[in-house]
Amino acid sequence: MSFFWIKKAKNYNHIKNQAILRAMFSCTILINKLSLFKMKSEKRTSFFPFLNCKASMTVEAALAVPFFLFFIMNILVIFDMLRLHGNIEEAIHQTGNQMAFCGYAYKNVEELGFSLPDEMSSIAMSEVYARGRVIRILGTDYLNNTCLSSGAAGLHFVKSSVMKEDDVIDFIVSYKVKPLIGIIGFADFPMENRYYGRAWTGYDVENGQGGQEDDPIVFIAENGVVYHTSRNCTYLCPSINMISAFQKDNIRNEQGEKYHACERCGRAGIQGVLYITSQGNRYHNSLKCSGLKRTIYAVHLSETGGKGKCSKCG
Repeated sequence: MSFFWIKKAKNYNHIKNQAILRAMFSCTILINKLSLFKMKSEKRTSFFPFLNCKASMTVEAALAVPFFLFFIMNILVIFDMLRLHGNIEEAIHQTGNQMAFCGYAYKNVEELGFSLPDEMSSIAMSEVYARGRVIRILGTDYLNNTCLSSGAAGLHFVKSSVMKEDDVIDFIVSYKVKPLIGIIGFADFPMENRYYGRAWTGYDVENGQGGQEDDPIVFIAENGVVYHTSRNCTYLCPSINMISAFQKDNIRNEQGEKYHACERCGRAGIQGVLYITSQGNRYHNSLKCSGLKRTIYAVHLSETGGKGKCSKCG
């Protein structure tokens, strides 16, 4: 009886162990299925659903990152444009103030009976000088390595005027800026800086009233054959323009005349850059040529020596 009970107990333990093993196996299968379902539910959805293949995220990055960097770099270039605009503004104000300060000396140097100091002798009251001065202040290397189109050559002063009307100095600097990476359909866009001031020439009360009514004040050039009623007549204040040597045969002045070599500075031969005025018919090799300067006298009409009126301002 005892032996039978022991054998029955062993069979019972064996059946119990098998039941435990089956339960553990079933739990393991259930856990695996739940884990697989969780992984599927948490699987990242592709930005491009049609790319249901391996390494699809690498393809997405290769397409998206360049566009992101493109826009970020062009946004940073905007700050470079603002910096360039501010630097040019500062440079033309320095140049304009310098020329305004020297305006009185240039206008009255002969009447006052003294010569210009060395630091002023190299200053020419013209747009060409102003452009060169601005480029020297900013530096050619800086301008050539910014967003400025064409570098230093992209600064234009064609709209500027110096000592034309009421001794006003008006600098208008036109240029174009470009993005770091060009965009098809978007051209370089223009920008401008401006300086507007008056030369420090003072005010002549007597001449400001026009002198006596029967003997008014007029203006004559040193070698002129006519008198002018306006100090700002274009014949007294010629606009100096810079051209290249190969352009001289194709350009005409206001009267339709061709330009010929200046008798004073043209003997050295033609150089790469020439200077002309719209009223004259000579081209010059140097800005310091006396042919580009005007010595003007304010006299009474009775003192003109029988000169005729200017066809433009008389």
